[in-house]
Amino acid sequence: MATIDRFERGDRSLSDRLLGEYGSLQGILFLLPSLLLLGFIVLYPMIFNGVLLSFRQFTLDPALANPWVGLENYQYWLFGGGQALFLFSIKMTLLYELVVVPFDLMVALAAALVLNETLPARPLWRGLMLAGYAAPPVAAGLTFAVMEQAASYGVVYNFLSMFFSVPASGGITSNSPWAFWGVVFAKVWRDFGFMYVVFLAGVQSIPSELYEIAKVDGAGPVRRFRHITLPHLRTIIVTVVMIRTIFTIGKVEIPWAVTKGGPVNYTTFLGVAIFKQGFLNWSLGRAAALGMMFSLAIIPLIVLWVRSETEDYG
Repeated sequence: MATIDRFERGDRSLSDRLLGEYGSLQGILFLLPSLLLLGFIVLYPMIFNGVLLSFRQFTLDPALANPWVGLENYQYWLFGGGQALFLFSIKMTLLYELVVVPFDLMVALAAALVLNETLPARPLWRGLMLAGYAAPPVAAGLTFAVMEQAASYGVVYNFLSMFFSVPASGGITSNSPWAFWGVVFAKVWRDFGFMYVVFLAGVQSIPSELYEIAKVDGAGPVRRFRHITLPHLRTIIVTVVMIRTIFTIGKVEIPWAVTKGGPVNYTTFLGVAIFKQGFLNWSLGRAAALGMMFSLAIIPLIVLWVRSETEDYG
């Protein structure tokens, strides 16, 4: 009885939860090779290289010594000369996330809803929605960097200049706050295809009978979207938003290709700051320290994502 009561209360040991999740010890053994490979590829470099590197004054020059400096690299970012850039990059990274992820979500969901309807040449339009996601991030960023200049190929610049006063000198990418939005446009165009595919599959899985019944009851498009589409896509939305949030924070390719962190560090997000410190200033120890703090900041997002996923199946 005590054992039954303990399971009913959800007070289970780690081994009990693992066996309940994967069925048996045999299931865990099947997963063991993948876990070992993942640990060797991800955990070993991060823990034994990244952590140790953050406590050294490390460069790639073999002629220089790499002394152990302890917490000096962390002190540089938290209290020393890098504090201003560190705090500013955190602010801009949070703003970047709060703009890119909702914008990405709205564009992808709208595209999925429109292309779920019967349209002429629908397979063609569905394929074109993936053009950005199929493009290499650096190529997409460089292309937008050209289109956002004030030169002959500045398509984006010329379009925005019809509605806003965008400085001609340097175009979008060399002027704040326009440089921030230039990165946002490039990022959303490149990455919304991931959410679009997932949303399209989710919308197609909703029984069409529900929409037909709602139409008979007099529900309009807005009410059908609110009471049928959104509830069925809730789990999908939470999942893709968490994935996109985690992976957007550390991506460097598009911000670097579009603005190189400028003008004057205005688009130097955390990932860009790590890249610049490590591969422009060649201070890999400081870059590793910033990367470790960055990794710790992502852990709550991962825990939140895991909890949201397990609640739907617990």
